[in-house]
Amino acid sequence: MWDASLPPVIAPQWQTPHPDLTLDSHTLHLWWLTLPPEVPSEVVLRTYLRCYQPNLGEKPLPRAAGGKPYLDALEFNWSHSGRLAVLAVSGGAAVGVDVEILRSCPQRLAISRRFFGAALQERILGEGDCLFLQAWTYYEAWLKAQGIGVWQRTAAQPLEHWAASFPVGDRAIASVVVLAPTAPQCFFFRPEAMK
Repeated sequence: MWDASLPPVIAPQWQTPHPDLTLDSHTLHLWWLTLPPEVPSEVVLRTYLRCYQPNLGEKPLPRAAGGKPYLDALEFNWSHSGRLAVLAVSGGAAVGVDVEILRSCPQRLAISRRFFGAALQERILGEGDCLFLQAWTYYEAWLKAQGIGVWQRTAAQPLEHWAASFPVGDRAIASVVVLAPTAPQCFFFRPEAMK
């Protein structure tokens, strides 16, 4: 059972992406994206990854054994809920991200009993859907940073990591996990702000 303390909720300052998206080992870029309904999500992902690897070809991205897509020399992860997506790109350490649209979660207690320890279950029972979604996004991001899925959770290791949760507008919450002991310098990008 997973019973970690929840990470702090930080208030992002979404900005237009910089022309130079240089990453160093202590930098984290977080992107708030809207997925066009007629474009496959992998095409959208590849478009943004080209900001970091301009020569990225058209072949499908390779995937680790747990299903996480990867590229040599670039740590990234992404998540989408409906047409909302969040992309995390790290300058050095493995990263995982998850986003969920805020909504009623009638199965939150059953899901909590299956995946979370007693202390976290008790908090969720007392505080409701929003806290459950924060806990779930943190849990998924933590697993994804390790390259494993929810159903492979027994393979997860208690690795040292930095984590934060953050709102994505007023309708979603996301969490990000970086497998590094210290907080990275975070930049929050929203390309739609350019329009």
